[in-house]
Amino acid sequence: MSQFEVSMLVVKPDGVERGLVNSIRQILIQNGLVIKREACKTLKPATVEMLYWNISDVRHRDYFSELVAFMSSSPVHIFVVDGYDAVNKVRQIIGKRVPASGIRARWAENIIKNVAHGPHTPARAKREIQLFLEDYSMRKVFVIGGMSESGKSTLGRYLDQRGIKRLKITFFLKRAMEREGVEGDFVEWNNQNMKERPEWVFRTFADEFIPWTSDQGIEFCCLESLYSPGLGVHLRERLGQDKVAIVYVDMDENVRLQRQMIRQNLTSLDEARKLMLPRDQIKREWGVPAIADVADVIIDNSGSMENLTRIADAMIARHCPELFV
Repeated sequence: MSQFEVSMLVVKPDGVERGLVNSIRQILIQNGLVIKREACKTLKPATVEMLYWNISDVRHRDYFSELVAFMSSSPVHIFVVDGYDAVNKVRQIIGKRVPASGIRARWAENIIKNVAHGPHTPARAKREIQLFLEDYSMRKVFVIGGMSESGKSTLGRYLDQRGIKRLKITFFLKRAMEREGVEGDFVEWNNQNMKERPEWVFRTFADEFIPWTSDQGIEFCCLESLYSPGLGVHLRERLGQDKVAIVYVDMDENVRLQRQMIRQNLTSLDEARKLMLPRDQIKREWGVPAIADVADVIIDNSGSMENLTRIADAMIARHCPELFV
């Protein structure tokens, strides 16, 4: 009886260079497989060695070093698929060299440049997907939330100076919007999704954020601006408590108003209120104040810039001590 399985097809460098990715994508779909994830990356030689080390006796073949060099020479394209009997279907799609079958019969050049690789068993598929895509380089993510003019961006810029790359949450959600082929206003699209399917937003954000930062080799980053406690909690559950720190930047409303006046060169508190309080109301509707309830770190930013940097340095020392070495 067929089992529902997850598998992977790796288009080797020769297949990528010959422009076969789209054709192989269609073959996967035509065979009833659902593509859950795609990635294009250049493999490290050590990763290739780990991939083939326990497959048959490949490591003892005289062409093993040439295979490792070839597979790490330029990008491969990775398809993660699922479906009934997915492992066998992928193997059948790839085919054998002798006797020639599958896409290898159509496109393979030799024993090394043979278009694609696929795992032989469900257990092997799980290990290879982890090897290629879940060797996540991220060591710490600071997810920063707070009300308007509380100093989130100031903190983010300082962390960036200390080697913790500053990223925007909206960058990844806009990528998701483009991937879905949606045109129009991003804010309206995002607000509607947050009302109708917030868990989808959280999951989709993580699906964009994790592979992107992995491909970039980012080890430390901060994310602005967290507008829902649920998004922070989802990321913490997805990556692990040790990798994610939710940070809430707090500041008295009067101090925020005064800083709004200074930043935008306003002449009165009334002007500042007209600009800031409507934004605060939107943030309350999103649940921003509730971020404090799930935060790992709460920063009182009512003091000076020097005080903020001292607090930030203490936070870095606690969560990323290796950055102080």
